Amino acid sequence: MSDKVNIRRILTEAFSKGDTEVLDELMTEDFVNHNAPPGMDTSREGVKSVIKIERQGFPDLKAEIIRDFEDGEYVIQHVKLTGTHKGLVFGAEPTGRVISWNEIHIAKVRDGKVSDHWACNDLHVLMIQLGQIAPPDTSAFRRENAGA
Repeated sequence: MSDKVNIRRILTEAFSKGDTEVLDELMTEDFVNHNAPPGMDTSREGVKSVIKIERQGFPDLKAEIIRDFEDGEYVIQHVKLTGTHKGLVFGAEPTGRVISWNEIHIAKVRDGKVSDHWACNDLHVLMIQLGQIAPPDTSAFRRENAGA
């Protein structure tokens, strides 16, 4: 099994199904999440916490892999997450809305397990959908203003 196929299990089993124990199999003991929220554990236990927090807010959370590929010892994934906002998450009371956002994950693989993780998330899109921040003023980009 390729690293790419094996690493997909983090999204399909842990994030989408809530099986955080699979991370013990898929991540090294010295795993480091380089994009952990400030103050959060950067180990695989911290990732388990993130999954629990996200699934509390979005019990039907699904991670769809848009594209993934391997480059040497790295696996890169473009992921779309979707879930119904049914619980308190990121300070937002449940809205009942279906919410989605995108993420890019870069995983360094050692001996078939993830040893390091970096990510880029469009959390501003998530926070706008949750009503936690106001959408930006995009009026300057409207067609009628083009060339003004």
